[in-house]
Amino acid sequence: MKKFSAKRIAVLGVLLAAASIVFIVESLIPPLLPFAPYVKVGLANCFVLFVIIYFGFAEGVVFLLVKNAISALWSFSVFVFAFNVAGSFAAFFVMYLLYRVAFPRISVVAISVAGAVFSNIARTSLAALVMETPSLYVQLPFVCAFSVLAGILVGILTVLSVKHLPERLTKFK
Repeated sequence: MKKFSAKRIAVLGVLLAAASIVFIVESLIPPLLPFAPYVKVGLANCFVLFVIIYFGFAEGVVFLLVKNAISALWSFSVFVFAFNVAGSFAAFFVMYLLYRVAFPRISVVAISVAGAVFSNIARTSLAALVMETPSLYVQLPFVCAFSVLAGILVGILTVLSVKHLPERLTKFK
């Protein structure tokens, strides 16, 4: 982790609060794919990608742990927590690696799409493992197609937030 400053901690706190609110609101929306109820747009990943861009790995891991703990408190479900951890950490590691290794050769939108696809692969794998139903992988092409669309949306929102936030709000390094 980089230097602990009050501003860095405050910005991470605000991002965490915003990500938690977005998660809670999104969890109130009925499943978008009835055959895969764990699939969602994942708008809170805008904040995760923002943390990757401006903070880095260590802060990102802590951010995800706290975000997933808050989601577990909201949902009161160990299964929701497990699916969120599997999906969010799969997405985080892929997005972090791609951002550090391939950015700017590949765009933030492409990084977001990769994160969304890997998130849903991890969630589908966990569902197949927990339910002992490997046939769940049959839905993976549909889930991944949805992931591409969700990843594009999250990537565009992240790019817009990075571009249009006032510079004074992003000078906390």
